[in-house]
Amino acid sequence: MSAVAIVAPGYPDQRGGVTDHTARLVRHWSNGGHEVLVLGAARGDPGDVVASWRSRGVTAALVQYVPFLYGRRGLSAFPAALARAAREAGIRLTTFVHEPWVPPTRLPWLVLSPLQRRQLLALLRLSDAAATPVPAWVPQLREKPSVIHVGSTLGEPAQAPAEPLLPAPVLFSPFASGLSWPWVVAAVRAIQADPPLIVIGADADAVRRHHVARRWFDPRWDCRGFLPPTDVLALLARARVVLAPFIDGLTGRRTSALAALSVGARMISSRGPLYDALFDESPATLASTEQEFASAASVAWTRGDSPAQRQERLRWYREHLDPPKLDARLLQLVLGAPNS
Repeated sequence: MSAVAIVAPGYPDQRGGVTDHTARLVRHWSNGGHEVLVLGAARGDPGDVVASWRSRGVTAALVQYVPFLYGRRGLSAFPAALARAAREAGIRLTTFVHEPWVPPTRLPWLVLSPLQRRQLLALLRLSDAAATPVPAWVPQLREKPSVIHVGSTLGEPAQAPAEPLLPAPVLFSPFASGLSWPWVVAAVRAIQADPPLIVIGADADAVRRHHVARRWFDPRWDCRGFLPPTDVLALLARARVVLAPFIDGLTGRRTSALAALSVGARMISSRGPLYDALFDESPATLASTEQEFASAASVAWTRGDSPAQRQERLRWYREHLDPPKLDARLLQLVLGAPNS
């Protein structure tokens, strides 16, 4: 077996989906017999990095890409320099685009967005292969990357949900980028549970301080704080309804939505500009408007949920988003294996 390198700035200490995804890749690829080396910082001389890879027998490398992993403004010469050094050393390099560039929705981003776009496209030209979990980004990335979904990065859920079911709808990851708080609050009001909402991923003080969430905070909410992945999955498995509306819709990279699907929870989500057609046939309930979202959440809350329905949701998830299968497919692409 060959040695494979992964570039993931912030690993292993930085919280977030990229770090969790990297940890899962290390686990699955190592279990398959590969030596996996992780570069957790985007600094130093790229030539020295590549030389150390060569000395360890690395033949292929994966760059985990989100612009802000490579600089406070999302700008850095490091990824492209590393790609050039890898090419000169004969190391195959693949770029996994988790997020391409910041949308130009604010004044500073009107400048940063085109610069980040230029930076990423230059990196892709130097890469031997590329992948993204969001089909809507493929035309913008020009190099026609493979679409490889991420699935849940929180680990393996328990085999069966614990009882009893939770007394309120569940919101996981309340500070996730793009979370539509008006939709969440509309659904909570339509359901009228007691307590009104269970929040996983932040305590009450953190919600009160958050620049967006504080506007919607209700002291009656049951805020469980930041929990270990096993505890998060155990709670999601007991949820009658999980609320996961995002401005861009389901993109195949939302940790909270994918974690809910991984335990067979009944999830209400949304469509948006980056909506992934994979979810057309999913067991998730999808809404296009705030009113539709609130109504769907209320109906799901009042209806019973049988074990057979939960098993059907789990079956769909395992068929389309099973992490070991996704990671094996990505490894094939990284190694340049046939049919990758």
